[in-house]
Amino acid sequence: MWEKLSSLKFTLASLGGLMLLLALGMILSRIKAFVPKFDAMNRTLLLEWLQGPAWSEPVLAIWFVVLCLMVGVMLLNLGACTFTRLLPRLRGSSKAKGWVLTLVHLVMLAVLLGHGAEMVLGHKRESLILMPGQSHQLPDGSQVTLERVDFRDDPAILNLPYVEARWVLVRGKFRAWDNSAELSFMEHGHAAGREEIRMLRPVVRDGVRYTLMEYYRQGQGAEARVGVMLAITSNPLTTLFFVAYALWVVLYAALAALTWRTPIENGNSTR
Repeated sequence: MWEKLSSLKFTLASLGGLMLLLALGMILSRIKAFVPKFDAMNRTLLLEWLQGPAWSEPVLAIWFVVLCLMVGVMLLNLGACTFTRLLPRLRGSSKAKGWVLTLVHLVMLAVLLGHGAEMVLGHKRESLILMPGQSHQLPDGSQVTLERVDFRDDPAILNLPYVEARWVLVRGKFRAWDNSAELSFMEHGHAAGREEIRMLRPVVRDGVRYTLMEYYRQGQGAEARVGVMLAITSNPLTTLFFVAYALWVVLYAALAALTWRTPIENGNSTR
């Protein structure tokens, strides 16, 4: 059974299935009725989404579940290839190419498992709109409050359509570094400090990352107020995941350098 799971035919079949599912997802994301559903999926942990909101649109939920199952099949194929073909070939071998190829597979397994962990661990809340004075409570009971927004550009640009807003950004009329907001934190019912936050300069406290996604304008004319849209995320494996990803890139570059002239034999030529 393990020989079949690590075969080239099984690899190509599962990869082809994954590509078809991704293509279907691209098509669904272009359909107007599914756009808010995709947005809802991206705003929270995928496990929380699957436990409730996902099933308001079964088509999207079923597509995602099948996609996850196909990724699991690819993970099974990668593991089978690594442990039944690559590792046994290293016995008594001192060739750097074989070791690097095996490490590429092992680290890739860690990266895929890290992606899976991000679906179920920690906390995620994106596109959270806060106006000055408003608060958001985290699962552990701590609280973040938007104290003030210092927006020095013309607030009218926040109401521009997307294309025009991008043009304003390119022309330098929006000065991201000059605009800021102040967040205050409360833990166990007591004030725990304040932090200034800017776009592209997130705040990290106790493993929780607060990212200023964009500024938000509420109301019109003299009564208009400027708030922020935040992303609040935490995952105990985030650092390990990015370290594994960086290591995978380095190993892949090393493998490319070692095989630049002479292709390596990975044990799959007879699959």
